[in-house]
Amino acid sequence: MKRQLTSLARKMVYLSLFVAGVISCDDLAIDTQGELAAEQFYSSVADIQSGTLGVYSVLSDKLFANSENYCHFWAADDRTAATGSNKTFYLEYDQMQPLDTNPWQTNGWNQLWEIIGAANTFLDNEEKMRALVQGSDEEILDRSLGEVHYLRGLIYFELVRTWGTIPLLTSQADVTGQEPLASFEEIYALIIEDLIFAKNNLGPTSVNGIYRANKWMAQALLANVYLTTAGFPLKNEANYALAAAEAKGVMDSGIFALEPSLNGIMGVQANNLSEDGNTEAIIAFPANIGLDGWNAGNYQAESILFGDKWVEIAFYNNFPEGTRKDFTFDISDTGQIFYSIEKFGEQDFGNVNKDINYLRYAELLLIYAEAQIRATGNNSEASALSALNDVRERAGLTAVASATWEDVVWEKAWENAGEWSRWYDIIRTETLDEVNAIRDPYDNNLTPLGNGITEAFPWSPIPANDVSANPNLQK
Repeated sequence: MKRQLTSLARKMVYLSLFVAGVISCDDLAIDTQGELAAEQFYSSVADIQSGTLGVYSVLSDKLFANSENYCHFWAADDRTAATGSNKTFYLEYDQMQPLDTNPWQTNGWNQLWEIIGAANTFLDNEEKMRALVQGSDEEILDRSLGEVHYLRGLIYFELVRTWGTIPLLTSQADVTGQEPLASFEEIYALIIEDLIFAKNNLGPTSVNGIYRANKWMAQALLANVYLTTAGFPLKNEANYALAAAEAKGVMDSGIFALEPSLNGIMGVQANNLSEDGNTEAIIAFPANIGLDGWNAGNYQAESILFGDKWVEIAFYNNFPEGTRKDFTFDISDTGQIFYSIEKFGEQDFGNVNKDINYLRYAELLLIYAEAQIRATGNNSEASALSALNDVRERAGLTAVASATWEDVVWEKAWENAGEWSRWYDIIRTETLDEVNAIRDPYDNNLTPLGNGITEAFPWSPIPANDVSANPNLQK
């Protein structure tokens, strides 16, 4: 990890200038040699804007675009891995027996820490930046700080939900590479602090790029964080009410709505973020083929092009019949269940014009429904049922007059099938044993389960090289 966190200031400056030239709408000065020293940077408002883009650089180019960084999602019941070819690294998680030498998972770990380092480098310079701005430029700085706090909160949320306890770095100063593991309480406290700061300092619309953070992104993510901290491992159940309140704030904004048709939920060409917009996209990263045709949208492209996301039999069999099931899955000539082109979109290898959706409005409605039911203890609470039934009715299902929190979690599994949330929901609700118990014999034979990942310890192993360099990372 030290490799990602030390000597990062110069790299962060280079990245910020490169990205400013590639994806920014601003005319910012560019150091084409990438040789500005960190102490020479952050000496103008243009530097502040360029530095902010630098924190986005890895995220917008690779991190959320390639499923190779997310092998742990294959531990969930909404997917299974092919057993041959280059799918071995997914298979480790599908069989609950991940290795700490998994190169794809290690790559995701490294990229996440690169963003943390870039964010901390920027925030370390806040005092210097404050000294050079005045008037309307102060608003630019406040917005930039809000974006970077949002990004740091987002990335730490990814780290802690995947690897469990991790080091907690809030500054690049004096990083030694021997930092100890922080507690879950400490990590989530920083995430919540970052997102509250972002919510309070960002405006309602993105500025200088549709992928850029705004108030609603921060607030929706905060709702998800509160929901997560109310479950395993923290089990701070008072946070269910906070999750419901934050989700409701976004719902009441009137900015977002369910797409009328399921065909629009993932941002097809006609309504992707770069075209006419998508009313369901709260947090999304738009396809940017100019960055890299392989990576742009590849996270979802792999479900169609390479057969990397098969569907476990029990998940498919338990999925409610009807419009959404037909929309979500395709059956091959040999009877294999795949995710459909209709859901994930028509794509051509190397030319993927596809939004990468991280949090949709449908998921926010279900976050609210679950949190509200848990907070009130009322399975018939009207606003929770309204949110739940909005999703169900769009899916072609009948409205319900009552629902348990378990009902909502399963609804979310079906609505977000093949997306970002299922594995994390299984962890926080402590339902891994339950899910594995209903696994179909076909999948048990195809990918027999080990015990490297358990309900009590569902975390990915920290990469072996990092543990070797820093024994404090050993769990």
